[in-house]
Amino acid sequence: MRVLWIGFGQAGGKIVNSLMGMNRRLYNAIAINTEEADLSGLQNIRHKVLIGKYALRGRGVGSDIDLGASIAEKSLAQMMDSIDDMVRRKDPEAIWIAAGLGGGTGAGGSFVLANELKKIYKHIPVYGIGVVPSVAGMPSDKEALNLSNTVKSFELWSHYFNNILLVDNQQFEQPNVTRESVEMMFQRVNENLAQTLTTILSAGEIRPPPQEVFSSSEIKATLGLIGDISTIGYCSEEIKVKSQFWRAGMDPGTRELESIIERSVDKPALTFPADVSGARAASLIVHGRPEHLFTQAISVGKSRLEDLTTVGKVRYGDFPDRRTKYLSAITIVSGITDFTRMDQMRKRVQELNGSMPSRHHTVSDSLVEPSII
Repeated sequence: MRVLWIGFGQAGGKIVNSLMGMNRRLYNAIAINTEEADLSGLQNIRHKVLIGKYALRGRGVGSDIDLGASIAEKSLAQMMDSIDDMVRRKDPEAIWIAAGLGGGTGAGGSFVLANELKKIYKHIPVYGIGVVPSVAGMPSDKEALNLSNTVKSFELWSHYFNNILLVDNQQFEQPNVTRESVEMMFQRVNENLAQTLTTILSAGEIRPPPQEVFSSSEIKATLGLIGDISTIGYCSEEIKVKSQFWRAGMDPGTRELESIIERSVDKPALTFPADVSGARAASLIVHGRPEHLFTQAISVGKSRLEDLTTVGKVRYGDFPDRRTKYLSAITIVSGITDFTRMDQMRKRVQELNGSMPSRHHTVSDSLVEPSII
């Protein structure tokens, strides 16, 4: 699937930078920020746009969503010039905007840009990747700001994107790893996410083609065009390779593959923890050596996913890879309805400062919306 990635803000720029390191044949990218220093570190992205230069002097918006949205609205012509040139030259099948929900530039600017993109490119779906911040170890005031921003931006984003993939950094924390810095954790999360998304988006592009091709049309059908919220599940096991008999790993069989597929929708395996029952659509990609992609096991696993998600038919594709040492299942679940995690953040903000109203899918009174609404 040909994708134009837009990394908006610091978190989004780093995600897209990791993605561009995975596949330059299918991907093109633009990084947008109000912070000049953040743009300079994105080595894999050639096209960079600094917005709000004269108002902010390249120093960012300081986690102010309102200011981020205002700067984006005033900079639409500047951003669209770069995007339009890329769209005309590369003809993407989808535009994907990645940003942190807890910040200011990406959280506030992304939905403004998405709204404009949907007006201009009616034939291209506009998807979002919204990163929920990890607040472990933060001072109370910073934690309250990050969580408050996350709730506000999530409520706003839900009106402007064709689909939003949520990625909760808390899901990827490793509390027992004491030597991993925050920066190293973010890099690990970004690279794992980039690898998972690249497997999904390139599954239908590999040659020779797989037995069951998972094409870009299947991805679009799964994500839909109606503002669904999605999460991605990933489960993987290392296999025993005969040429490396001394290494640990499992002997892959039908039961092992069935288990891997089923565990891909367990809450700890999801990018955003949720009860997946009641979803609108789901798709499964199984990645492994051709001899380990057992048809019967995949059929049983797919049926189990249909039971767990209550989706009538789970779309499916395989990704045979003779070089991999793993047997993996990736499940996209779109149209989730369980936002317990967001409710927990609302309650936490109330505990910290008592200023956030406990309302779901409504814009906070404290957020001044830009004129696009």
